[in-house]
Amino acid sequence: MRARQRRGLTIAELIVGMVIFGIIGMAIMRVMVMQARYFDHQKQGNLARNVSRGPLNRLVSDIRMVEAEGGISAATSSAITARVPYALGVVCNSDATGTNISLLPVDSAMYAEPGYSGYAGRNGMSKYRYVMSGTISAGSLTDCNNAGITTLSSDLAKIIRISPKLNDSATVGTPVFLLRNIKYEFKPSTLVPGGTGLYRTVVDAGTSEELSAPFASDASFKFFVGTALTAQSSPPADLSTLRGFELNMTGLSEKTPRQSFAQAPAPFVTAVFFKNRLN
Repeated sequence: MRARQRRGLTIAELIVGMVIFGIIGMAIMRVMVMQARYFDHQKQGNLARNVSRGPLNRLVSDIRMVEAEGGISAATSSAITARVPYALGVVCNSDATGTNISLLPVDSAMYAEPGYSGYAGRNGMSKYRYVMSGTISAGSLTDCNNAGITTLSSDLAKIIRISPKLNDSATVGTPVFLLRNIKYEFKPSTLVPGGTGLYRTVVDAGTSEELSAPFASDASFKFFVGTALTAQSSPPADLSTLRGFELNMTGLSEKTPRQSFAQAPAPFVTAVFFKNRLN
C-alpha cells in the first residue's frame, strides 16, 4: 500500500501566517515600547525626587540649630547665610583678656572642620551677643574645676579660651557656642550645565560644595515673619523677626523622558521653623 503524500503549505497559507505573525509581533513591540517609555518616565521621576531629598537633611540640620533672633545674618529669595553652632559650652571664668569655656562633648570631626567664624554668649537680658571675630586657644582645666564646672571628667574635658572676653554679664555657667557662617544658595549648576544647583558654602573657610542639581528655575527661599501663617517672598528688613523658611525645592530629572518635551519635575515644598524661638 502506497504511503499517502502529505501536503505542504500553499503560498496563500504562508502569506496569511506571515500576516498574523506580523500583527502579533507589532502588538508585542507596541507593548514593549510602552513599557520602556513607562519605566523611563518612572526612572526620571525618581531621579527628580532624589534631587530635592538628597540635600534636605543637611540643610534642615543646619538651619534648625541657629539661634532664633540673631542666627540669620543675610537673606534673599535665592540665598541665606546662617550662623550655625558647632560646639556648645558654659563659662568657667573671665579675666581682662579672655574667657575660659568648658565645652560639652562634640563630634571631633565637626570641631576640627575649618571655617571658624566667631562665638556668642547670652547676656543679662537673655539675648545672645555675637562676636564675629576673636581667637580660640587652649583653656585652663584648673580654672573650670575651681569654678565648680565639673560636667566633664578631666580625661575628656575640652577647655578652650576665647578672646576677646565675653561681656561683663557673662558669669559662671553662662551658655556659649562657637559658630560658622554657612551660606545656602541656588545658582547655576556646575554638575548639570544649564541647570540650577543648591550650594553649601562655609564662608570663612572659602569652601563651597554643590549639594544637588538640577532644580527648577523657581527654586527659592520664602520667609515666615512674626506670627504670619503664610510665607512671604521677600525677607524682612529686620531678620530677627524671622520664624522660619519655606523651601521651594522642585527637582528636575537630568534627562528628558522618552517622547516628552521637558525634564520630569518633582514638586517639593517644605518648611523649616526655628526650634528655640519663644514668641
